[in-house]
Amino acid sequence: MIAGSSIRARVVMLVLTAQFIAISSAVGISIAYIHRALWAGADARLHARMIEMLALVDQNDQDPARLDFDSSQVKAPAEDFYYIEDSRGQFLAGNKDWYASVAGHFPASGKSWKWRAMGRPYHAAALWNAEIIDMEVKSLPRLRVNLFYAMPVDATQHQIDKASRLAALAGLLSVLLSALLTWWAVGRGMAPLTTFAQYADQIEMDRAPAALPDDAPKNAELVPLARALTALERRVRQALLRERQFLSDAAHELKTAVAIEKSTLQLLEQQQPSIEEYRRGVQQAIEDNLRVERLVRDMLLLSSLEHARQSAPPTLPLVKLEDTIAAAIEQLTPVAQLRSVPCLFGCNSQTLIRGNGPDLVILWTNLIENAIRHSSPGSAVKIDLARDGSSCKILITDSGSGINPAHLPHLFERFYRSDRSRSRLTGGFGLGLSIAKAIVDYHNATIQITSLPGQGTTVELTFPLPTDIA
Repeated sequence: MIAGSSIRARVVMLVLTAQFIAISSAVGISIAYIHRALWAGADARLHARMIEMLALVDQNDQDPARLDFDSSQVKAPAEDFYYIEDSRGQFLAGNKDWYASVAGHFPASGKSWKWRAMGRPYHAAALWNAEIIDMEVKSLPRLRVNLFYAMPVDATQHQIDKASRLAALAGLLSVLLSALLTWWAVGRGMAPLTTFAQYADQIEMDRAPAALPDDAPKNAELVPLARALTALERRVRQALLRERQFLSDAAHELKTAVAIEKSTLQLLEQQQPSIEEYRRGVQQAIEDNLRVERLVRDMLLLSSLEHARQSAPPTLPLVKLEDTIAAAIEQLTPVAQLRSVPCLFGCNSQTLIRGNGPDLVILWTNLIENAIRHSSPGSAVKIDLARDGSSCKILITDSGSGINPAHLPHLFERFYRSDRSRSRLTGGFGLGLSIAKAIVDYHNATIQITSLPGQGTTVELTFPLPTDIA
């Protein structure tokens, strides 16, 4: 697997990047501290040697205004350079040639200075107008001298280089160790995700997947994922079962229609039918074709509604809700008269909503037709409309046979039929309420069905009223 496409590799790279920055900063700070501490030690040794040199300067016994230097007491290393002069610039002790070569480079009193001589690094400093005090004769005037001193610091530089290399090596080893531990920790931490992936890969309709690991839900971060994956498995299984049921129902309906049409045509071919028998056979074949056409039409309508709902919602035009209901009732008048179930709708107001008129007519047609077909002859289907603040409610009520409570949660599922005994009589495929739900969702409305067996059914729909009109 390419590292860039691996979540584990990306997580490790992000963690290592953060750790590298942190370790680099720590190493840099450590090196800077070591550098400063060692150079501060070198400065302290330099000034200590200068004080030792200054202590060897004393007044001349014959002339108190003059200074002498006790060279016999010098303990400075041979590689050190020094130069001492009195306040008048008269030479007292030291290396004249060295001082002549660096005289213009000494900074202010007490400040150190780095330079190289004969390939070696040196540290130098100057004490300007340093006081010489005779502790035995304090009444004498205080005399002053200028002291210049330099010592090699290659040992200090070597210590700094060695400490810097060790700090850098320690930082590099820390990064490598951190990389290994991070790779192991991330892999261990992602192990439940791999288990979840294997669980999801085993989801099939005919075989239940292996149970989730017992420790997975105990991880707080994975509890939502475990819950979602379990719910997904349940929904996928239900969807697969619905699809299989739909294929079975659709195949059965199509097979029946084709078989009837085929038998009708074969009968017409084998016999010598009269014109009337021929017409009846052709009419039967047409009716079977119409059933197939209705199935395809409903499936295409449902697909188009779901596609429109998933795409960017357009600005729907204003439609009169009462007009769409009246149009649906008018279409269903022959069915209502045939079953002796009148539709009662007496609303005279004009309620404007934003919606698609033809889709709304299909919505009312599906719902009212269901109410008519499941009502007993002589009863009525009532349609009531009422405004409620920022919304309007539509109630479609029948006094028919009602619906078993076990079927209510599944009524809007695609291809679900609560009463299979009516499917061939009514020609339904279990798509009517699914289409109704899709139209309702497309209009940002809600739908709810309540029913009691033997007491009838009530469908309640709530549509939002537009806020951009007076």
